Amino acid sequence: MLQKFIEKKYKASTLPEVMIALAITSFCTTLAVIIYLNIQQSTLPFIKMKSNELAVKYLNETVIKKDFIDNSYSEEEFTIKKVIVRNTAFSDCVDITITVFNINKKKLSQLQTTLYAD
Repeated sequence: MLQKFIEKKYKASTLPEVMIALAITSFCTTLAVIIYLNIQQSTLPFIKMKSNELAVKYLNETVIKKDFIDNSYSEEEFTIKKVIVRNTAFSDCVDITITVFNINKKKLSQLQTTLYAD
């Protein structure tokens, strides 16, 4: 009985086959990571551009409507915060700051201007 156990042939992969499979898997994984990072980097400028566009929009609305009151807005996945402060050098002017944040409260863009407030 022991003789039959010793003579039984087992099927397995050879070391070169395992090394080739490992190399192919490593190559595919590296390629996938590179593609993922490229996609991440290409969406970041779009998000920054969209946040800057929103900041300009809310700054223009504030100037046109002469709405000099602090406020917060939500649009899409962005939070826009408007802060109005009286200018220290010129008492008849206000400093308007528009800041755009993402969902995680990370600042994406900020616009600031000084405006004559009659």
